[in-house]
Amino acid sequence: MRFLIIIFCCVSFSLFAQTSSEANVSLNSTKPLKWDTNYYKKYSERFIVAVYQSQRRYEIEIDPKNPQDSGKASHHYFADANKVTGIEVDFDKVSLSFGFKSVPPENVTLKGKTSYTNFGVSFGGNKWFVENSYRRFKGFYDVNTANYDTSYKAGKPYFQNPSMINEGVKTKFFYFTNNKKFAYKSAYTCVYRQMKSSASWVLSSNLYYNSLRTDSSFAAPLTRKFYGSDAELKGMRMLGLSAGGGASFNLVIWKAVYFNMTGIANLESQWRKNSWSNGRTNNVQYITGSIDFRVALGINNKNFFMTLSSLNDINVYNSGQLNIVSKFYSGNFTVGYRFKVKPPTWYKKIQASKIYNMF
Repeated sequence: MRFLIIIFCCVSFSLFAQTSSEANVSLNSTKPLKWDTNYYKKYSERFIVAVYQSQRRYEIEIDPKNPQDSGKASHHYFADANKVTGIEVDFDKVSLSFGFKSVPPENVTLKGKTSYTNFGVSFGGNKWFVENSYRRFKGFYDVNTANYDTSYKAGKPYFQNPSMINEGVKTKFFYFTNNKKFAYKSAYTCVYRQMKSSASWVLSSNLYYNSLRTDSSFAAPLTRKFYGSDAELKGMRMLGLSAGGGASFNLVIWKAVYFNMTGIANLESQWRKNSWSNGRTNNVQYITGSIDFRVALGINNKNFFMTLSSLNDINVYNSGQLNIVSKFYSGNFTVGYRFKVKPPTWYKKIQASKIYNMF
């Protein structure tokens, strides 16, 4: 927190400083830059402020492995966080974002009310970085209501579970093999600016904690007869560790207009604790998988940038008697600007240190 306060103080004194040349200059002039400046530029002395508007949705599919239900007992729970407004700030190797306003959907009677909280911070350079996030959804509705409720008619409220909460903390690690010509951050944080089209293989790992819980049961009263011993399952707490890889590419036109696509698949080990309404609990371990898929389209100029992006996560939580898949979707529109700042001498010394440049 002290680090962020110091950065903000630097901005207040330097906000209207003269705009610097686009030429990349190393902090130590005797050291050559470690990337190809024909492909991307780094803005290490710019304080970047962006405002975003996003719509985020979390989906949980729960389907019992029961041949008698013919798909009628499956639940497709959704939580809508409609029109979340937030702020993102970036400086050198640190990015911080948080949502500060969420507008509920107009059809609250139909879908119920969802409360949503998110916070994100990442650290690292262009070669590798660590991305951390916190998300919390409370209040879900089931779009599959008509399949098991014969009295349901279009326009009536869906089956709702207002006490259902999904809460997760996740740390993601990314390593880019072609870091001398490819800048992933130019598409999502804009600390960098990609000048020519390029691509890179991506190595990834994840460490996360996720909790899905409710007051009574994940299954609606009309479907519990198909869930057997899991009819009263009400809580799942998961610790996951995964590793995998994929690819990412930036298509650039006129040194400013860009399109990014990133896809990563991971093999995952989960340690899970399940709990039932009758007080029973158990601890199990599973090997499963997860997918991270991202796309972005935007304009990235010298100071101004504008991005339309989508970040999506898919995790599989299958157990012995249940097929469970969680899906997080987000669509974001971001507008930002790079302000010229003059970091203090002590911070420049940190930037020039060997330990700092390891990141």
